[in-house]
Amino acid sequence: MRGPIDYIIVGFDGNKFDGSILKAVTDAVDSGAIALLSLTMLIKDSKGVVTEASLTDLGDEVVTIIDKYKVDSSMVSSEDVEEVGELLENNTSAGMLVVEQLWAKPLKKALIDANGILIAEGRIHPEAALELED
Repeated sequence: MRGPIDYIIVGFDGNKFDGSILKAVTDAVDSGAIALLSLTMLIKDSKGVVTEASLTDLGDEVVTIIDKYKVDSSMVSSEDVEEVGELLENNTSAGMLVVEQLWAKPLKKALIDANGILIAEGRIHPEAALELED
């Protein structure tokens, strides 16, 4: 049984990935909260050409993460790359992560065992959640 699987796409100004977010990602994986299933980096140049960056070109730290967590970039299709590329401005980049929410597996099992039926699901964006605090 798997936990919920989500994709996260994060954009960055410029076309140089410095790997500064990798610590937060690896901390979440190491804590057991998530499994990192896929990692893809896209770059859109000044002419609007989108390319998928080779993860091995992003440095030894990225290569170590790919090997340690058995990250599979083949989960992202060329159509996915095209769609995300259309969202990017020129001279920007994006990281695409696919993660399994491991923390939710016991909850999912308990719901199944109690004959619970999923009626709906969704996500409230953190910025929209601020409205709930008012």
